[in-house]
Amino acid sequence: MITMSFGKFFSDKNINKVNEIEKSNKDVVIRKFNIDCKKGYLLYISSLSDRNKISEYIIKPILNHNYSEKTLNIDYLCDSVIYIDDISVDSDENKIINYLVEGNSVVIMESEEKYIVADTYKVEKRSVQTPELQNVLRGPRDSFTENYETNISLIRYRIKDPNLNVDKMSVGDSSKTTVGIVYLSNKVNKNLVNYTKNKLNSVQIDGVLEAAYIQKILNDKKTLFPKIGISERSDTIASAILGGKICIVVEGSNIVLVYPENFFEAMEAGEDHYENVYLSSFLKTLRIVVFGMSILLSPLYVAVVSFHPDILPASYILILASSRISVPFNSVLEITMLEIVAEILKESSLRLPKQIATTLGVVGAIVIGQAVVSAGLVSYLAVIIVALSTISSFISPDHTIMNPIRVLKFFMIFITGFLGLFGLTMGVTLIIITMCSNESFGESFMEPVAPFELRKVKDYFSNDIDYTIKNKRDNNKNS
Repeated sequence: MITMSFGKFFSDKNINKVNEIEKSNKDVVIRKFNIDCKKGYLLYISSLSDRNKISEYIIKPILNHNYSEKTLNIDYLCDSVIYIDDISVDSDENKIINYLVEGNSVVIMESEEKYIVADTYKVEKRSVQTPELQNVLRGPRDSFTENYETNISLIRYRIKDPNLNVDKMSVGDSSKTTVGIVYLSNKVNKNLVNYTKNKLNSVQIDGVLEAAYIQKILNDKKTLFPKIGISERSDTIASAILGGKICIVVEGSNIVLVYPENFFEAMEAGEDHYENVYLSSFLKTLRIVVFGMSILLSPLYVAVVSFHPDILPASYILILASSRISVPFNSVLEITMLEIVAEILKESSLRLPKQIATTLGVVGAIVIGQAVVSAGLVSYLAVIIVALSTISSFISPDHTIMNPIRVLKFFMIFITGFLGLFGLTMGVTLIIITMCSNESFGESFMEPVAPFELRKVKDYFSNDIDYTIKNKRDNNKNS
């Protein structure tokens, strides 16, 4: 008698919860059914659940099953009737609504303490497409999408190692975003894995809508240069995991985070591993040189024009002077205005539809550049300098490493405008000191240059790959 009352108590709690959900949340579909004069309820959210899966694997088996000489209860439905592969049983009625908003379906039976939770989650997703941020001439063409399971499958497709771990967790009080920490357990730094888990478990945030949220959470110290890299290419992420890195896959984002990452790794493209060693070494060197050009060209123009024109040959001094005769501004204001116009064109081309962004960018640059030179507002040399500087800012495969240059460039222009070449030298020294003193999760940001390790520098530029040749020997062969 006591047992019946106890069961009825839990049953009433579950049924009351169903009635509460029915009254307050109209987005939840409640399907009622009767089996052997026993009432049952199936709850799900149609926008998150696969209705065909619910009909074929839950409703149809429950209604068509022969229950003769069988005790109808939740455990029997879970073990012998419902066809869903991912299924569990719970008894906490307060978790029902949480299961529903995660895309699960809940089966509740009258006079039952427990209820069934079946995974019927389905979300609209786009198919795997070619990369847009990191295009390649040679290499795989598949890129990550906004679907978590698809992204994990792309990684497992390339790494079939049993040591590959995917630690899954939920981040965000309201969004409950699925976040996966992917790494090779036999190569990764275990302390860094524990730090990542503790950081994500302890954070208080309403929602995580993109991988950048996780990037900011893990970057506990404010720094101009990024310590976490990004990629949309699955082969690049697989290569990073094989190198002992940690990757973060975020539900709803087509960008995967990878760390720790230093400056030289950010300058390395995925196809460098597929090209000839001499070509890849040349391209890496070119990217590093162009990185310096993107920040030094504009302030160097200011230093030469305003303070040190004598460093140029006499003929070039006359050409430079003649080109600036009608310019009403000093070199600092001239180059600053052009850099601001270049930033405006960058942002505009990103926000416009693809069909007109390219045309507007090219036409806008040509028309504006020609117009300001013809009007005598700037010199043609300044337009060339800013154009080269802008083009150079797109050289890195990981564009996040170039974003600080957009800020530091103006700092360098102003300090050079006040102090000339001395200011330029001091600015460059300050930037180098900052980069060398930065750490990326315990590793030097400028490794292997600071601290300098000759072997690692050679391996980086020679694109050396560590491998072992495994020889299969006949055990019966005589030595």
